[in-house]
Amino acid sequence: MYSLLILASLLATPAPATPLPAATQATAPLIPERPQLMKGEIARLDPYGGWRDDSRQDPALLSLLREQNRWTTQQLAGQQPLAQTLQAEWQTRERGESVPEEWLTLAGSQWRMAADGSLWQRSDADSAPRQRLAPRQPAEGYYALAAWALHPGGRLLALAEDSRGDRDYRITVLSLASGETLATLPHRASDLLWSRDGKTLYTVANERRTLRPWQLWAWQAGKEALVHQEADPAWLLSLYRTTDNRHLILQSNNHDSAEQFLLDKGKAVLIKARQPGLEYYLDTQGERVLLKSNRDGVMGLYQAPSLAQVATGPWQPLWSGEGKDLEKWRLFARHTVLQYRKAGDDWLDVLDAGGKLTHSLALTDGAGTAWIQGAHDPASQQILIRRQGMAEPPHQRWLDLASGSWRQEQPASSSPYRSERRWVVGKDGARVPVSLVWRKDIQAPKALLLYGYGAYGTPMRPYYQPRVLSLLDRGFVYAIAHVRGGGLLGEAWYKEGRGQRKQQSVDDFLAVAESLARDPAIDPARLFAMGGSAGGLLVAAALNQAPTRFAGAVLQVPFVDLLGTMADPELPLTRQEYAEWGNPAIPADHAAMARLSPYDNLHPAPYPPLYVTAGLHDSQVPYWEPLKWLARLRAHSTGTGPYLLHTELEGGHLANPRTAELNAAREYAFLLSLAGVGH
Repeated sequence: MYSLLILASLLATPAPATPLPAATQATAPLIPERPQLMKGEIARLDPYGGWRDDSRQDPALLSLLREQNRWTTQQLAGQQPLAQTLQAEWQTRERGESVPEEWLTLAGSQWRMAADGSLWQRSDADSAPRQRLAPRQPAEGYYALAAWALHPGGRLLALAEDSRGDRDYRITVLSLASGETLATLPHRASDLLWSRDGKTLYTVANERRTLRPWQLWAWQAGKEALVHQEADPAWLLSLYRTTDNRHLILQSNNHDSAEQFLLDKGKAVLIKARQPGLEYYLDTQGERVLLKSNRDGVMGLYQAPSLAQVATGPWQPLWSGEGKDLEKWRLFARHTVLQYRKAGDDWLDVLDAGGKLTHSLALTDGAGTAWIQGAHDPASQQILIRRQGMAEPPHQRWLDLASGSWRQEQPASSSPYRSERRWVVGKDGARVPVSLVWRKDIQAPKALLLYGYGAYGTPMRPYYQPRVLSLLDRGFVYAIAHVRGGGLLGEAWYKEGRGQRKQQSVDDFLAVAESLARDPAIDPARLFAMGGSAGGLLVAAALNQAPTRFAGAVLQVPFVDLLGTMADPELPLTRQEYAEWGNPAIPADHAAMARLSPYDNLHPAPYPPLYVTAGLHDSQVPYWEPLKWLARLRAHSTGTGPYLLHTELEGGHLANPRTAELNAAREYAFLLSLAGVGH
C-alpha cells in the first residue's frame, strides 16, 4: 500500500489522458431542423420544435436518439477504462460504508421496504427479519418505488410504483397473506394514507396531461369515490398524517399559500380557508395543536386552542423565525424540536411543553450539514441527529431533550480531505457563499468542478459525496456555488434569484467562477461546470454569457427552453411555476425570460466541450429541451466540441437505478479526460 506521501506524488502529476477524437463537431450525426410555429403570447418559429412527440413513439425520433447515443458512446470509447476504474472505486467505498437501516414500527412489528420493492418484517431489533414480499423490480426496464403504506392491521400493503420514469405512478394494493393484487389505481401521485380504522385508502390522482396532483380519491373494499378536487390549475394536493396519528390532513397549496382539510369519514372538512400569501401547516400531539405559518411575515410556530378554533384563533406565538429559515419540526409529549438554518448553518432549538426555549444548539459551522433523522417516538426524551460534511463522512448522535447533552452514536473519523465555506463578492456587491472540498496532500494547481442549482429556494447542502472523492483523489477541487434563487441563506436570498431577478443567479455563478480562477491553488484553464434540471438552466445561461470561462461542462436533464416551456400551460408544472420563472403573458416577465432563456440566446461562440443527458419519459424537463438545445448549439458554436448527448430511453427525470452508476462514471471520466487525467 502506498504511503500518503508517495500517493500524493502520484496524484499531483496527472497521467496523460486518452484524447477525445479530433474534429468531433464536424463528424457529429446531424440533428435535422424540424421547424414549428410555437404559439403563445408571442408566437415564434422554433427551428427544432417539431422534434417534440408527446407519445414518445415516433420512429424517426427514436432512431435519432439511438444514433446520438451510439455516437456519444463511440466518442467516449477511449475513456471506458477510466469509467470502469471509477465504478470499481465507488463500489468499494459503498461496501466499506455502514449506513444504519431504518425500520418503522407499524402494526406491532418493525418493517423495512427495500428499493427493489421487497418488504421485510421483524418483531424487534434483536430478531432476524423475514421477507414478507418478494422483490418487485423486473429483470429489465425502469423501476422506482416512490412510497408504501402498510394497513394498520398489517394485512394489506399499498405501493406507489413508477415503470417509466415520468412520476405518473401506479398504486397497487396487495394482500400480504396471499400475495393477491386487490386493486390497481393508475395515474396517481405518490401520496398514500390509510384511515385509522384501516377501511379506507386515500390516494391523489394526477391530471392527465399536466400530471398535476388534483383529485383526492378514497378506495374502500374494491370501490373508489372522489372526495375532493382542486379546481385552481396553480394549486397542488398532498397528504400527510399528524404526529400523534390521530388525524389525516389533505393539503392544497401553490407557491406562497396553503389551505388544509381534515379527512374524516371519507369527507374533507375545511380547517382554514385559503388567503393569498398565507401559508399554514398543522400538526397535533395529544391536545396540542401547533401550526407552522408565515402569518406575521416570517415562518414561525404557533399554537391554537383546538382544531375547531384554527380558523378563528387566537394563535399563540411560540417561536419566531426572524433571521431563521425553519425547515423541520418534531412534536414530543414534553418538547417541541425545531431545525432551522441561520446564515447558512444548521441549528436546533428545543422548547418545553409550555413553549419556552430551553436549548439552542449549532449543528454545523461552514461546509457541513445536519438534520433530524427519521421517524421518532413522541413519548421519547431524545432525538437522533445526522451530520455530515463535504470532508466529513455521515455520522449520527442522540440529543437528550431534557439536558441538551449529546450521546455519541457514531464517531466521525479523520479525513484526508479538507472543506471550507468562502464568501465571494458578486457583481452587485452581494456576498455569495461557496462550499469547497479538496484533498489536503495534493499541492499542484488543481482542476475545479463548480456545481450550481439556484432555484425553488432549495439549499444545495454540502453533503458528503463518496463519488466526488474520486475527483479529489485525482487533483480536483469540488465546489458548490450557493447562488441566489437557492435557499441556503433563507427566503430573501431565494426571492433575489427568481422571476425577473433570475439573472442574478447567473451573475453569482460567474462571479464565483472568476473568483476561484484567481486562487493560486486552482488552475484557471481547468475550470468545469455542472448543473442538473434547473441547475442546467443556470449553467447553460452562464455558457451563453461567458462561453470561454469553462473548459467543459456536464448538463444533466437541463431545463434550457425557458420561453417555450413557460408559454405552454399544458406541460407539467408550467402553471404552478409562473412565480418561479415568470409568466410570458406579463410583458416584463417575458422580456426577462427572453434575455435569459438558454435556447433562445445561443450565438456564434467557441462553446466548450459538453456532455448533456436527457430522459425520454421525463415529465419535468421533457427530452426535447436538451435535444433542441444541443442541436442549436452545434449549429452556432465555433468550437470543435465534442457536444455529446445521451438520452436514457428507459427513464425520466431521476436517474434510472440500473444505469445511474454507469452514467455518472461516464460524466466524471469525460471531465477528468478534459482535465488531462487518464487513470
